[in-house]
Amino acid sequence: MKAFKRWIAAAMACVLAVSLSLPSGLAVSPEEPFADFRIDAFQMDTLDRDITVRAYRQDGDYVGEEYTCKINRVTGDATFYIQPQADGVWVTLDYLTDLDGDGILELGGLPEGSESPAWDSLTVQGALALGGNEALTAGQPYILSAETLAGRFQETEESRAQEEEWDSYTRTLPLCRVTISRADPDDGQVYEQLYYLEIHGSILLPFDISPDQWYYSAVEYSLIQGYFSGIEDGRFGPDELLNRAQLAQVLWTMGGCLEAVEARFSDVAFDDWFCQAVSWCQQEGLISGYAGGNFDPYAPLTREQLASILHRYAQYTGASMRSGADLSQYDDQEEISSWAYSSMQWAVTNRLLTADGGALRPLGPVTRAELAAALYAYDINLKNRNVW
Repeated sequence: MKAFKRWIAAAMACVLAVSLSLPSGLAVSPEEPFADFRIDAFQMDTLDRDITVRAYRQDGDYVGEEYTCKINRVTGDATFYIQPQADGVWVTLDYLTDLDGDGILELGGLPEGSESPAWDSLTVQGALALGGNEALTAGQPYILSAETLAGRFQETEESRAQEEEWDSYTRTLPLCRVTISRADPDDGQVYEQLYYLEIHGSILLPFDISPDQWYYSAVEYSLIQGYFSGIEDGRFGPDELLNRAQLAQVLWTMGGCLEAVEARFSDVAFDDWFCQAVSWCQQEGLISGYAGGNFDPYAPLTREQLASILHRYAQYTGASMRSGADLSQYDDQEEISSWAYSSMQWAVTNRLLTADGGALRPLGPVTRAELAAALYAYDINLKNRNVW
């Protein structure tokens, strides 16, 4: 009865987008779908993406293709519902990995040198089995969880890495291809409905963030907390430089988006998106303007400026002021401005800033990823709580 209720709920959810482009060598899409494929998730969206796939088909042939498909991005709580509408329908699942990070995805089948199949099939009992093409019961709803598919993806990654004898490899978000197939009894042609599923965590991450990047956890955490948002084109822009207005907006958000008396800066207008944030930061003494009456909102921040501003924010919130790092061990410690030295010491002590090849780069610019990492470290090390 519970499964039936879940299926009814799924009928009200979004239908997953089928891939509109098929690589040559694959069976054709049906004119009318012979199976329903639906999703229930906290978040989902669909993106067109060009992917290059090194595909080992189930007949043992090797195929290398580049094609455009629709990627259904879902959060990790997702549940997938498949309901065949005809007899003779079977479902297979492939796990697309990119172990060497070359941008070419490896997909299922029988890889060279492998003695076992690398795809799963859905059984008539609703379980996943290694290999096989079992016909499902028409009208019967079958349920798969994103957690199960993500787990099988990880197992596939580890198995392929072992076959290649790699101690380390590129990790990506789980990307699964679900193929719903049916051999038409009239013309003997095999038709396929293809669905590509990219499984995220508790939120959908911008498409330029992947688990193999050093700032992945920090960006994910900052987005979950609402400190940051993505860019309009769907990116996060981790390598883009941070400016004064953006930092003011982040601090204002962290502080609870409180009202403030409008600041009087010649280059900050009432209708600027950052006006309220800048006004609050100036009111609380976190970021000040310049002697000429400007705020210079689009000026990039240096690492020592970031340390100084976060140091003041910590004092404002009553966070830990513990310090004591020995900055003399860093090659460029003499480049630190005298007014920023104690703030840099505090930031290094609490790992808000880390050295890059033995250098602190106090005058270097700050990227959005670096700010996310600093905020992640701030919450972990200074607020004395488990951020997750």
